Amino acid sequence: MLRQAQHKREGAPFAVKASRSCLRLACLWVLLGVAACTSAPLLLTMRTPAEIDTSQIQTVAVGRFEVGRLHAVRRAEREGRWVEHEIRFSPAQQEAIARTVRARVVNLLTATPYFRVVFTEEFERLENDAALQELVSVQGYTVSGVDAVISGKIWLEAERIDGVELSKEDLEYFNPPRTYRTYGGYREDPGLSLNVQQVVWWPYKSVRGTLGLEIKLTQLDPGKVVAATFATRSYAQRIGGKPTSGFESLTTGLQAGPHRAAGDAGLVLPSLEQLVSDLSASIAARFVKRVSVTERRVPVPLASGSNETAQLLIEVGAYQLAIEQLQQSTANDPDPNDLYNLGVCFEAVGDYGLALTSYREAWEEDRENVLFAQGIGRVERLRRELPQLRQQTQSREES
Repeated sequence: MLRQAQHKREGAPFAVKASRSCLRLACLWVLLGVAACTSAPLLLTMRTPAEIDTSQIQTVAVGRFEVGRLHAVRRAEREGRWVEHEIRFSPAQQEAIARTVRARVVNLLTATPYFRVVFTEEFERLENDAALQELVSVQGYTVSGVDAVISGKIWLEAERIDGVELSKEDLEYFNPPRTYRTYGGYREDPGLSLNVQQVVWWPYKSVRGTLGLEIKLTQLDPGKVVAATFATRSYAQRIGGKPTSGFESLTTGLQAGPHRAAGDAGLVLPSLEQLVSDLSASIAARFVKRVSVTERRVPVPLASGSNETAQLLIEVGAYQLAIEQLQQSTANDPDPNDLYNLGVCFEAVGDYGLALTSYREAWEEDRENVLFAQGIGRVERLRRELPQLRQQTQSREES
């Protein structure tokens, strides 16, 4: 009995290791099974350094976004005459548009993990950007816990049109021949086929607009404008009207008439608020890229290599296990597709030197493969930006 108990105690560590190994393998096979069922594209997180050095700025207060000019008109055709009405904005509507633009800018700025955005009444109650710049220009002016202030100015031109286009189209009136029964027997109707030209009315609606947006990032100590940008974005959309492809003939009678051909396709024009929101987001994204480290998810395609297990491991994010698999398989048989996938693994874990080596080895084997060349270009750009990126991120981590 004592000997049996001793064997059990000695075999316990081996049994625990065996059970852990089996559990690890079981989990791995479950992940591989999930990857085999859902082959989603591989997304890698890429970080891009700021174009302007803002490493000394961590907390940004939100100032006022001033409305410079809002001009919107509505034009409509009534019995051949165009009528134009100017859309007037109340102070409350102007403030709502300014808040919409400001919210878009602030949302993009807070989406980056490198700035802390705060709202303070001290800057919000300023009337315009000129008042802000005058306040900041005072020597030694500081606000507790605030490094810089973001502000802006808005200009908007918009036009909505309800109109009608006229065109002369060939219309085909068609009534097929038929036989019908009468009291005296059967009678033949030869039908009718007639081509005529007719003026067709094509109603349409359109909206177009241009947004100009100035954004400034003003540092408090020392008092200076760190970054300023002014950009414009335009938008235009139209629904209805004469089809651009045209028609050889429009058929009436038993088939669809011209009013069906020019019918509503179910499209809806955006509201003015949506138009302003979308255009300001485009400008704000460019500004945020200038002043902050940005992150984006980039789809990176995998090559169809001979090591399918490694490819499945990459798809579930088990990059270290995939590296072990691919290093073994490419040691004796350097399949270029497997070498490329090995580079993807090194790129995913941040080892850009080995990633570039793997991509170049794959490209040397197949110089016509665009996928391999794209991998080289992508990693070379990351390596060029790496020193600047490390400097900007380390300065924040140290503080």
